[in-house]
Amino acid sequence: MADAPLLGRANDTTRSTGSRIKNARNVDTNTSILRSILKIFSGGLIAPADTTYATIMILLNSTDADEQDHLTKQWRDHKLNELSFIGVVSPLVAVCLVSTGAWDEISGKGWYIRAIWYSGIVFALFSVLTATQQTLRLHRLSAHKDGLHLLRLCLVRDRKQLDSEEGEAKLVPKPFQIWSWQSSMMFLMMAVGCLLVGMLVLVWSAVAKETENVVYDENVKLAITFTAVLATTVVYFFATQVSLMVGVSVE
Repeated sequence: MADAPLLGRANDTTRSTGSRIKNARNVDTNTSILRSILKIFSGGLIAPADTTYATIMILLNSTDADEQDHLTKQWRDHKLNELSFIGVVSPLVAVCLVSTGAWDEISGKGWYIRAIWYSGIVFALFSVLTATQQTLRLHRLSAHKDGLHLLRLCLVRDRKQLDSEEGEAKLVPKPFQIWSWQSSMMFLMMAVGCLLVGMLVLVWSAVAKETENVVYDENVKLAITFTAVLATTVVYFFATQVSLMVGVSVE
């Protein structure tokens, strides 16, 4: 008589295999989520590889001349629309930052609060300036007879051996060019960050003076409420960024 399995189902290989597959899928899912989160902090917010690097890689390595010109025009037109949108939003952020100087609450506060907001004004203005300069550059290149070819020359670095099935060398974009074309967005996000950080420091600066005698007055309630709303909004914002990771191949 054969010995009974200690756990009653030790010989159920089908269930054991299914459990291992399920666990492996869970690990892959968790790894993918973690990778997406890390990609946000490594350029996802400013220059996501899925929608910037991969797009340029495809247009640079297209073998058909007509298709390459079409992809270049498509990239140029969408970049102009993006710069136009940033050129509208950045002045609005700059107005919000400038208006903080008229708040009665900042009178008598520390210099660092105004320094944060003034830095944000600089970022917002340079966001507008960069978007304007890049828009003019794209229009001037487009006016040239070989404008599309010149635009690709600005983007390309050299040929690089990539891990692909063919094993052939492909044209790759310049890393600095990737970040240069996203710099207006970078300045805009830094301006928004300065606005929010300055407000956070402002609401808590009133509480810091009352640390000796902790009293849950209106200042404490305001600071806690603002911090909770800001933290929730930031977490949700990063969650939406993770969901927008599309995973386009660059090979």
